[in-house]
Amino acid sequence: MSPLTPALISYWHRLPAECAATRRKSLDATRERVRGGREPAAALVPFALGDVDEGIVASATHAYIAAAMAATSDVDPMEPIAEAVEWIRRGLALNRGAVFGALLALDDERAVMRLAPLRLLLSASEVEVACRVLGNSPGPLALGFLSDWADLVAEGPLQRERQALHAAIGERCCAQAA
Repeated sequence: MSPLTPALISYWHRLPAECAATRRKSLDATRERVRGGREPAAALVPFALGDVDEGIVASATHAYIAAAMAATSDVDPMEPIAEAVEWIRRGLALNRGAVFGALLALDDERAVMRLAPLRLLLSASEVEVACRVLGNSPGPLALGFLSDWADLVAEGPLQRERQALHAAIGERCCAQAA
């Protein structure tokens, strides 16, 4: 059994009893303990994998990647990103769309390259979540990724996904032009 399993089980027991605001406060406190070196970066993983709230999942994913990269100079910068990509690929995160959007929001070429093969694994609702998490001002790599993704699904049965991507691209382009 993974050392993460008991932490996830504990988190899932609390999930139905705690509102999102309480879980956000808990995430913020955990993030501060991790920053202060009182807990390892792995303490953030139950929030990223076990929550359903897209804001909590995205924030926990970003915090985990930043903390894991800062933890030691021995860590390959791709390792935390690769781990988060695996959460999506293997369906480990309850909110895969939020993890996907959080990684895409990094606007990092290495993350974008790792996300590319996973684009067609996401459901339409996960695509919509990923686009919301990405926000209104994505970087140029993320915007190009969305455009390529929309082209990929343009001529197939994934019309809801295509609509979500085109809406996201349109919103982002309009926001950047304003």
